[in-house]
Amino acid sequence: MTKINFNKKKINKNSLMKILFSFMLILSTLITINASSWFNAWMGMEMNLMFFLPLMINNFKKMKISNSMMIYFIIQAGSSSVLFMMIILMKMFLMNKMFIMIYIMQMSLLMKLGAAPFHWWIPKMIKNLSWMNCFILLTWQKIAPLLLLTINNNSMIIYISALLSVTYGAILGLNQTMIKLLISYSSINHLGWMLISLMNNMKVLLLYFCIYLLINLKICVLMNNQNMLYLNQLFNNNNLSLINKIIMISVFFSLAGIPPFLGFLPKLITLIMMIKSNLFIESTIFIFMSMISLSFYINPIISMLILLKSNNKWNMNNLFFMKYNFSLLFFLLMTNLIIMVPMIYNFLY
Repeated sequence: MTKINFNKKKINKNSLMKILFSFMLILSTLITINASSWFNAWMGMEMNLMFFLPLMINNFKKMKISNSMMIYFIIQAGSSSVLFMMIILMKMFLMNKMFIMIYIMQMSLLMKLGAAPFHWWIPKMIKNLSWMNCFILLTWQKIAPLLLLTINNNSMIIYISALLSVTYGAILGLNQTMIKLLISYSSINHLGWMLISLMNNMKVLLLYFCIYLLINLKICVLMNNQNMLYLNQLFNNNNLSLINKIIMISVFFSLAGIPPFLGFLPKLITLIMMIKSNLFIESTIFIFMSMISLSFYINPIISMLILLKSNNKWNMNNLFFMKYNFSLLFFLLMTNLIIMVPMIYNFLY
């Protein structure tokens, strides 16, 4: 009885510590966003690093999690040290007009983001993380560096990184069998879209990031509930309920940016803004790379396209259930269209 009570107290302490670190993680990001100087922004990002490391701890894979924690700590600490050194040099010598300093600062922020060509550490460490930690790493941890990059957004470094991120994220995601690796390379690809929208319009960046955050949250929650890590598990668990299949298909199609799903809206607005800015060659590259990335988005849903495996009895109950689910999917598509059309009109005119 004493052991059971001790374990319960330990579980309660762990849950309370996770809640505390999550709250401080949100607070550190808000400190960086509302910072009035580069030093305060650097301090907020360091707090963000130190509060995210305890959240990565998983009792089932201690050795592998420790490797991921060390990779994350080395990358973030190294880029923060470079950023802090550039801040000190700019304050000491008043080198505000030195473009080399600004370029180095932007490269350190791109390394924190995991944008290409500094993307190599994200697939290495994301394999051993839990699904909710994957969601935090791929979404929330990108808020502070993205908003700091908006201070000097018309930069050649951001432009090159956007093109490389879209290219590497589309090509390296091919032939991946682990769902976490698919989502990590997908985040690199979407990060290229965010960087090019950062150069054009801040409102488009916020819209893109909010929609990407919602889609990524849906995927991570679904995969966490189904306890899925590899694509073959989707094939083996083909006899899921139709509601789960339809939701998963719609979420992956939305992540791919296929109309009329919600993920198509930010890509369309970004392409419109690129065409208005006379970025015709870049827009064709982005469209071509999104078509390549569509191939590995379809891999997780090939098995789910088969609605009822090993169930050939077409009775009235199955037909009624399928009509109900398809009517629900049609309703979701129509609501997406109702949301998309006014927003596209506002950005066009």
